[in-house]
Amino acid sequence: MSSSSTIRASSPRRNVLERLSNLRLPPPAIVLGLLLICVFLLRLPSALVPRELNVDESQQLSYAMKFLVYPQPWKAVDGGTLTPLNSYLASILLRMGFKPGFILVHMLASVLVCLQVLVAYLTLRRLGSEKTAAFGAFLMVLLYGLATKTDYLHYSTELLPTLLLMLGFYIFLAWLDQPAGGPGLRQLYLLFLGGLALGAAPWCKVQAVPISGALGLAVLTAIFRASTPSSSPSQRVMEVLAFCGGALLTTCIMLALWAEYWTLKDFWYTNVLANLAYAGKLSLMTSMVNFFLIFLISPLHQLLLVGVALLIYVSGSDEIPALSKKQKWVLGGVLVYAGAALFAISRVSYLFPHHAIFLVPPMIYLVAGLAVPHATVPTQNSQSSRNLRNGILLVLVSLIMAVYAAYAVRYVQMTQSIRRLSNIPLDATSKIAREPVPPNTNSQTGLEKFLEVCIGPRHWALPDSNERILAVVRQRQRTQPVRSLGIWGWAPGVYVLTGIPPATRDSITQHAITKGPLQQYYRARFLGDLRAQPPDLFIDAVTRDAFMWRDWTENDGYESDPELRKFIDDNYVLIDQLTLVKGAKPVRFFARREPASQPQ
Repeated sequence: MSSSSTIRASSPRRNVLERLSNLRLPPPAIVLGLLLICVFLLRLPSALVPRELNVDESQQLSYAMKFLVYPQPWKAVDGGTLTPLNSYLASILLRMGFKPGFILVHMLASVLVCLQVLVAYLTLRRLGSEKTAAFGAFLMVLLYGLATKTDYLHYSTELLPTLLLMLGFYIFLAWLDQPAGGPGLRQLYLLFLGGLALGAAPWCKVQAVPISGALGLAVLTAIFRASTPSSSPSQRVMEVLAFCGGALLTTCIMLALWAEYWTLKDFWYTNVLANLAYAGKLSLMTSMVNFFLIFLISPLHQLLLVGVALLIYVSGSDEIPALSKKQKWVLGGVLVYAGAALFAISRVSYLFPHHAIFLVPPMIYLVAGLAVPHATVPTQNSQSSRNLRNGILLVLVSLIMAVYAAYAVRYVQMTQSIRRLSNIPLDATSKIAREPVPPNTNSQTGLEKFLEVCIGPRHWALPDSNERILAVVRQRQRTQPVRSLGIWGWAPGVYVLTGIPPATRDSITQHAITKGPLQQYYRARFLGDLRAQPPDLFIDAVTRDAFMWRDWTENDGYESDPELRKFIDDNYVLIDQLTLVKGAKPVRFFARREPASQPQ
């Protein structure tokens, strides 16, 4: 027996892989079914909470309600970075007869998560084996299933574009697996569908643009470099045309709708300037801080720890993997995907934890790919280096188990809090202002604060400002009809709870309130929408305990816009006030004057 054979026979990595390969899994359909059932059931308690988990889901659902009566994008709604496809998906359910509500979008979010698990499983089957696919999908089930932060429980703006990006990458792998020769209809069909998925993702959220662009460039590069030498230039041109045709189809449809319903000025301000303003100036320091924070405050640290442990284990074995040409292309595609997603997350000026959803699939692929058995080349390692690596691995495995245990504990605490919330009736009709809760920095230890930031809150609670505002609207409806509603501030949940779509194209007035070069345009447009279709009820919800943007104050009420103040004072009358927190400015409700009492 040769020395290399002896090394491979005694390799710890090979022994472990052999033991894992001897494990017999149930049939793939059963494994996949169990994974999907697990993630759905784990998310079910939070999905059945009939309250707003995040303002983004209220914004999207309110736009879906508007699309139900006025389906033209931009003319009916302006989602800013929330481009139309997210709301269109929710509006399909409304057209099917479902009543708009938070449980509906929570269940829709769970369905999208299940589809992500499905696509991840199918993708990893192409990258490795059934066990690799089960391992990677299981990591995704733990990430989404044990999440307790509402950033990963609500109908996030990242869920649908991430699913489309995953589909585009899967189709890219399927195209790489096609036999050599002429492109044929199947290859062209795959390239068209892959381009369609990648091209549609930015129309769910603009933040997906760099990811779609990077994956698109990877596909175009593979068309020219990964093809066989016998591929003719005409065949490659056909493949490029098929891919670009799919990638541009959604954009062409959206631009055609824009040309039909919008002006160039509206398009420039909303789709270009507003998104550039939200992204902010490119700052290396901000990007570095975001890079660090996204792994600290999101469940990505689960994958990071598992990946580091597997990487140390693989690098410490007596064999190193030897990649085939196809595997190199696949690895390059995954790295491009991960790098582009990391750039899209780190580049923003305002980082939110749910941005991490973009990075979940490529990290799953990278981590699970480390466990894929490859053809190997023997190497030599000293006994001391093995002992050091084994010690590091022991620490990492212990840390990984502790992290997942902490997530499990937080999950149990969340389900207990949800049961308590369901047993305690919400006194939404009370107009008694609550005492402000001062920040108590002494009630929590340093470890508890760290776990709350990184894993999730110990005491799971939800705000009730939407429900209390709803109670005032319902009281008004008992005496006077309220068929239309306009809100100054950031309270789209009120539209959802009342079932009344926004009277203006803005369900939130972020840009009209936030100071900057775009403020005047958005103020004029908001006022123009009010003049064109004056709502029956106008609400000023810029106050404490309601959602307020980072630089807003209570002085940013409707009076901060002189023209809007004049319009409201001339055409509306104050009918009610609601103080959410003692000492705070009240939420104010204005009813439209009767036509006979309007000034001539």
